[in-house]
Amino acid sequence: MAERIYVRNATGGLEPLMEERFNTEDDLQALLAKHPELLEGTQIRPDDPRRWILITREQGIAVTGDAAARWSLDVLVIDQDATPTLVEVKLGSNTDVRRKVVGQMLDYAAHAHTLNTDDLRKTFDAQSGAEERLAALLKDEDLDPDTFWEAVAGNLKNRNIRLLFVADAIPDELAHIVEFLNEKMRDIQVLAVEIKQFRGETLQTLVPRVIGRLAKQSTSKKLTRELLFEELEAHVHGAATRLLELADEHGRLTWQDASVTIRAKSAERKRGYPVALIYRPGASAAHAGERHFVFGRYGDEPTGELRAFLDEWTAQFASDGFGEQSNIGRRVVSYDDAVANIDLLADRLRTALTEIPKLSNDG
Repeated sequence: MAERIYVRNATGGLEPLMEERFNTEDDLQALLAKHPELLEGTQIRPDDPRRWILITREQGIAVTGDAAARWSLDVLVIDQDATPTLVEVKLGSNTDVRRKVVGQMLDYAAHAHTLNTDDLRKTFDAQSGAEERLAALLKDEDLDPDTFWEAVAGNLKNRNIRLLFVADAIPDELAHIVEFLNEKMRDIQVLAVEIKQFRGETLQTLVPRVIGRLAKQSTSKKLTRELLFEELEAHVHGAATRLLELADEHGRLTWQDASVTIRAKSAERKRGYPVALIYRPGASAAHAGERHFVFGRYGDEPTGELRAFLDEWTAQFASDGFGEQSNIGRRVVSYDDAVANIDLLADRLRTALTEIPKLSNDG
């Protein structure tokens, strides 16, 4: 039975709006392309609402990187963490929305790593207002455009993606499959978004609802120094203390939900320059492939002698014999390796925190 909602008008009367299905999948797909905010990033991640940039409709996906496209994804968007989000659109009246669409989407997910990030960037940049939209997406992030697209490439390579099934009515069969996949797939978030349309004589209302988000995905308390040490195993406390004390003495700290960033002070940049992070246990930056302890230059903003110093300083970690490279070129050091090598890491951090304030960012 079609639902009805009422809108109160300026004269105090009520205008009934009746639920009305979309005429075609293309209508719903075009609406999402024009208004990707209908994907309801707040419901997907209440603690850190997802925002989107549209890359394109009908994105071709190939079996291999050098082959012609075999499939066509309905809509491709990317969020502020550089997570590629694959959107497949169906109408509730289409029987494919029950099970067939799942196999279709898994084909896309299995081969999304073949997408060429340079091509995606060119497609996005060709849109009117692309630069402004990307700047708005990244306004609260420590990501410049080049680093953002590097992170997109890393996520595609490592299959850190999101899958969204969108329809004007999500059947129970699909909802159950989505919940199962979302629970069992470690690096891939799988959700359904139901977008209902209501129309009256003069108004149209769209009501999106996210289906499949698990209770365990809700955020933990915002990280603090006290909470970090509650969560870290006791043998890691000494290493974390050494680095945080250096930041207290020579730099500054920025506390986020999942990590604390250690920044070098700079007269030229109020927030300073991030040079290291400590992640709380179990937390990670999927877009960057980072967790535990992280060291290195972040982004392409520094220039001149400051950029040269940071490049050389970051390169030192590659020859240490421990740690691994993140998707964006920084060094990821496990808790145990940080404990075993804390004297070296602390000396390196002290060097960065004391030298960077002396250096110029001029080209």
